Amino acid sequence: MKRKEGILLILLALVVMGAGCTDKEQQEELQTLTVSGQWSPSTIDPHLSGYISQRLGYVETLVGVDYEGKIIPNLAKSWEVSDDGKNWTFALREGVRFHDGTPFTAASMKASLERSFVQSGSIFGKIPVSAIEAPDDLTLKISLDSPFPALPAYLSKAESAALSPGSYDEKGNVTKPIGTGPFIFESWKPEEEIVIVKNPDYWGQAASVDKVIYRIIPEALTRKMLLDSREIQIAMILSPEIAEGYVEKDGYTVLQQPIARVRMLGFNTEKEPFDDKRVRQAVNYAIDREAILKYVLHGYGTTAAGLFPPNFYWANQEIAPYKYDTEKAKALLEEAGWTDTDGDGVLDKEGRPLKITLITYPERAELPSIAEVLQQQFKEVGIETELQVLNTDAANSLRNKGEFDVFLAGRGLLFTPDPDEIMMTDYHSNGTSIDGWGAYHWHNDRVDELIEQARKTSDIAARKELYDEVQAIVVEEAPVAYLNYYVNIDVTTSNIKGYRLHPTEYSLNLENVSIT
Repeated sequence: MKRKEGILLILLALVVMGAGCTDKEQQEELQTLTVSGQWSPSTIDPHLSGYISQRLGYVETLVGVDYEGKIIPNLAKSWEVSDDGKNWTFALREGVRFHDGTPFTAASMKASLERSFVQSGSIFGKIPVSAIEAPDDLTLKISLDSPFPALPAYLSKAESAALSPGSYDEKGNVTKPIGTGPFIFESWKPEEEIVIVKNPDYWGQAASVDKVIYRIIPEALTRKMLLDSREIQIAMILSPEIAEGYVEKDGYTVLQQPIARVRMLGFNTEKEPFDDKRVRQAVNYAIDREAILKYVLHGYGTTAAGLFPPNFYWANQEIAPYKYDTEKAKALLEEAGWTDTDGDGVLDKEGRPLKITLITYPERAELPSIAEVLQQQFKEVGIETELQVLNTDAANSLRNKGEFDVFLAGRGLLFTPDPDEIMMTDYHSNGTSIDGWGAYHWHNDRVDELIEQARKTSDIAARKELYDEVQAIVVEEAPVAYLNYYVNIDVTTSNIKGYRLHPTEYSLNLENVSIT
């Protein structure tokens, strides 16, 4: 009897050990991808701020953007517009479900759009929408007061994402974003991390990894340290100086992608000295863009002429860039009344020294270094510059209150893959007169007229001509100074496959990523 009991105990132990090994093996088979970037969402409501939620892939929009920056079907499989350009019909994809199991329908999309158009009025208020209808489960109709060819591009914006009715509390606030994407939102620790898990029932390509942890690390050097210690597998947006250290380093892959983003200076055109076009032009001539590209950016990127990088369709290829010419800069400053009357090396006018404040932020790691170079370059033409490096929110707050002379920023250009939004936001007087990132309180009647005409023009070549003229005027009037076009640089551990940078930063497409 004791022998039988002993055998049974041994067998039971073996079963328990076997079960334990199976659990362990299953845990080891679960793949977790850890990504680190510097941006933190201010809210989990994608209709208020959707940039991170769309990039991570737990929400989706009617329209997508491909790797050439072109709009493509997404939750809408096709669309068409009436001859007068005022009525759009979107055919929705069949068989799509939200993460809580409820079906994605035209009615749910209608409710999401109506909410997002209110919550993100600064974006979608530019659309002349008069009505949204859902005549059946798979048909969505949007009626406009006037033709607006950019509508599909706006419907790729993250803030127009489809959300399940279960996303909201009784007051209509988002308590958990329930979308349709390849990943499911699991948790958010503000300023720390977002955790998402694989959606096994995704309508498209299912993800390879089971979980993604997005760690919010504003400092590029800290992201580097985490990458070196293998605590993360993808470090996003590293400075060229940091990235150079991985080019020849075993176990890592350096990825780079020219993107629709420009580093630029915005001038306070409301007050002296930059209320004078000649001073703004002088600063443009005082900038040695090639030196910045070579010594600060280590050759990553290209010098800028106009708003859009030349590899994008909407760029005005005829714009001549400002050349580095300190004598031309000094002549323009003298013409504007700025001379060095006391020989101290700083120009003055009626007893006032030409001293300016340049504000920037460190979340884009290269900007403070560029600011230091600009400080020295401006000194060469008699401009004394005080630098202020603040976090993004604080820097932008000072800019919006007008408490600055020059604002150095990295400006994304095609988050809406059509020029209308950036033109309306940054250069039309309706946009320049309010908070933002572009030209500050600058107004040009001809620019307003051209932008307004372009937003009603359906012919793409005719629209480009109008936008080309806008870009030429902006360069001539110089409410901003374009420095260089971005190349985003991410570094991964070498066991990461399928990761690819997007030219408009639309999505990380992490469903394509695997860990080998």
